[in-house]
Amino acid sequence: MWHTQVTSGHVNKVDEITDVMRNDELDLRHELPDYSGLSEEEIPVIGMRFDSLHLAQEFYASYAKKLGFVTKVRNTNFDKMRKDAKIPINQSLHCTREGYRESRVKAATRSNRITATKCKARMYVMLDREKECWVVSRVELRHSHSCSAEKAVYYHEYRELTMHAKCVITDNDEAGIRPNKTYLALANEVGGSSNLSFSEKNVRNYITSNLRCSDDNADFNGMMNYFVRMKEINPNFFYVIDIDDANKFRSALWVDARCRTSYEYYGDVVSFDTTYRRNRHGLLFASFVGVNHHGKSTLLGCALLGNEEIPSFEWVFTQWVRCIGTGPKGIITDQCKAMTGAIRKVLPDTIHRWCIWHIMKKTQFKLGDARYGELSAMMNHIVYNSPSSESFEVDWAAFIKEFALGQNRWLADLYANRRKCVPIFFKSEFWAGMRSTQWSESMHAFYGGYLHCKSGLVQFVHEYDNVLGNKEQKELEDDAADSKGVIPCIGSTGIERQFQQEYTSNMFRTLQLEVRKKTECVVRSTKQKGDTISIKVDEQKVFWGKPVYHTFIVQFDPLSRKSRCECNKFKSVGILCCHILAAWSYYRVDTVPSCYVLPRWSKNVIRKHTYIKSSHDVARSNESHNLFRHLCSEFYNVAQEFVACEEEAAILRATLSDAKSKLTDHRASMRSTTLDGTQNTMPTQSTCDVILHDIQGPSRVKTKGRPKVKRLGAELDKSIKKSMEKRKRKSQPDVVDLQTNNDCQGFVDNRFEDSTIWNSSDGGGFMDLLNSFRHL
Repeated sequence: MWHTQVTSGHVNKVDEITDVMRNDELDLRHELPDYSGLSEEEIPVIGMRFDSLHLAQEFYASYAKKLGFVTKVRNTNFDKMRKDAKIPINQSLHCTREGYRESRVKAATRSNRITATKCKARMYVMLDREKECWVVSRVELRHSHSCSAEKAVYYHEYRELTMHAKCVITDNDEAGIRPNKTYLALANEVGGSSNLSFSEKNVRNYITSNLRCSDDNADFNGMMNYFVRMKEINPNFFYVIDIDDANKFRSALWVDARCRTSYEYYGDVVSFDTTYRRNRHGLLFASFVGVNHHGKSTLLGCALLGNEEIPSFEWVFTQWVRCIGTGPKGIITDQCKAMTGAIRKVLPDTIHRWCIWHIMKKTQFKLGDARYGELSAMMNHIVYNSPSSESFEVDWAAFIKEFALGQNRWLADLYANRRKCVPIFFKSEFWAGMRSTQWSESMHAFYGGYLHCKSGLVQFVHEYDNVLGNKEQKELEDDAADSKGVIPCIGSTGIERQFQQEYTSNMFRTLQLEVRKKTECVVRSTKQKGDTISIKVDEQKVFWGKPVYHTFIVQFDPLSRKSRCECNKFKSVGILCCHILAAWSYYRVDTVPSCYVLPRWSKNVIRKHTYIKSSHDVARSNESHNLFRHLCSEFYNVAQEFVACEEEAAILRATLSDAKSKLTDHRASMRSTTLDGTQNTMPTQSTCDVILHDIQGPSRVKTKGRPKVKRLGAELDKSIKKSMEKRKRKSQPDVVDLQTNNDCQGFVDNRFEDSTIWNSSDGGGFMDLLNSFRHL
């Protein structure tokens, strides 16, 4: 029991902490949270008294927020003798993870994924009619789950806009400042997004309901000062610049300390892309992008390049490897020949792959034909869904012969370089689901919300600072969402539950797609070969109302339960394919061997980079400006608390007036001392300024107005679009356009490129089948 001494309605001391509830009601996993950051008066105990029920609720909510859990009102009883008015007489406040429930909705698709874990933490308060106050009658402090005060800010229950934030949002909205800029300004005041009590979405919802340097050399010096400050904040911050023979800035590469550490976990496969031009100097923005454990893009380095020549790329790759220590296992780029030559020289042990998406996007521009719909559909299927390199060779030859494309130079070059871009030739290596530079372009699009065509060097790196912090915040939010746990779904298999407990939500959702596709697979035959069973699995698809099949061979060892499918999806993507899942279901395998649960996608692995904060530049302005923002923020919070009452507001105004008078007198008395100190102070120049004094900034590129496009390859995209529109205006093709049929959308859509919907065990089978559909 809780033993307390109560004198005049106040709690004096807590003597002993034991269970209020019966011992048999508590689970052995229930434990007391960490109270190291709380005082004794902030911990609820039996006998605490409050003037109102609202104060009791606020006290328990404040206690919960400091520990890192969320509360809710479970029960409220009213006075049954008073029929004319509902007067509460007692109430129970619980942790939101109390009780137990199952959901028929898949956990990965639920908007609220907080798990009910039979938590017994609660507080009971009852009305003391004699003393006209509310008293704590029962309390339980033990939780069946871990509590983290650091993650409390990510719970939507604790997100609210302060009065200061509302004033800033209103002013910035009237000035036409974008919401993301307003949110970053508010985050800078408190030292980062993690210190805010609201998210960018709250800023946008509130709006819905109600730096440039003129001198180029100064712009370059501002960028270098930023690099030096970041190096002082964290010595692991890496930066390097390249200058030409005229001592003029040419290129720069920088990698944040957090990015350098995250490369240890996400540097196996990297996308490198430069199809982005967004600053007034005309420099190319390049980025090294990987895939994190949530299956989302993560930044591993940035660079500004003066040109797209081989020496420029060699310099970037050399300096980047110097920073991260070792090259990646695989890298994806576009078809730039200069990039290919630089990778061959600097990264000889790295598997280089071209972006297949950019190649296939040129199909209509390169293959003008009246039968383009049919041609494109067949080519997409051969490139994306060939089950083996042999079938690709046979089907490609048949495709060229069918459409008489033997003289097409572009297709001839594509076939000659097939081992650099066609997915089937990369099935034996791990690519984390990457096969295009769209991961880099998604990062560039993320930058697009922060930069414009007139951005200078110093503004570019400052916005990089904000973008990096925002990406870090989103990853922390994803981690916090996964740490809440998931609700077990009715009907889920043991394999699903195992992956659900281990994988992040996004990767578990990817696995669920394969689990659903398992229902379309049928085990046709099995054959024992020594200790291994060879299983034939037919995958069924419906195309134009008719079922079509493709056969895959799965090698299964019943003793170790190790399996291998010829589609090699697990080896290349890291996710089990539906064919192996179907074979396991046939042999009633309910437990996944540990070798198929990759730590790469695990939410239970402690990664070192999560303990490293991004190097946030807090010295963008002088100390007086920073102090001014902090003082304003503190005053707004004080004014918010006392502005509702006129009497309290008058006291606050009088106090401010008195403080202003005292500060004026203090300034007058200290003025002479300040003047003497100023006369004796001599300006100094940093070592960095001396070293960089002779380096000139890049020349500004003169443009007529705002450029209409961002990507360097946009002119090609524009010509392709015009060609498509012109072809549509001419006439409709006589053959059936496969892309117009909803039932076969997956046939041409590369989002379903892993699906195999044809029985192409032999090369001619694909062409024969398509010819039969052509005559339907």
